Amino acid sequence: MMRMMGLALIAAMKGLLCKGAALGLVLLTFAFKGRQLNYDAEKWNDYFLSLEEKKVGRYAVGVYLTAAMISSVAAYGVLRKLKYPHSFLLAAAMFLAGLAVTWYRWKTKGREYLIRRYREIPETILAERRKKEARP
Repeated sequence: MMRMMGLALIAAMKGLLCKGAALGLVLLTFAFKGRQLNYDAEKWNDYFLSLEEKKVGRYAVGVYLTAAMISSVAAYGVLRKLKYPHSFLLAAAMFLAGLAVTWYRWKTKGREYLIRRYREIPETILAERRKKEARP
């Protein structure tokens, strides 16, 4: 019973770590891109205006897969440290279960939500530019 509760806690930890790693990866990639663009707001705006939907989708998938791998390796380390039998298989099962759940969410509503939010960016940028141009 204790082992099952421990396994549930490790799975929850893996889920939280996956979300945290994804956030960290997004922030890290934005920091690198910001450096490339010399932290210039107009260059950022131009970058977002030229960004393709397909690339945004690939970016999101890449961030998730990287974060899922990081959290799965961490879960494997914890399972191994706590001497769970078949630690690798348990970590792999957690990875595959997370992948299946995320794939289902992505297909049912996640991708549409991401694309809808992405499409709002150019509208916001262009509206800001119009405001600046309208000021005397």
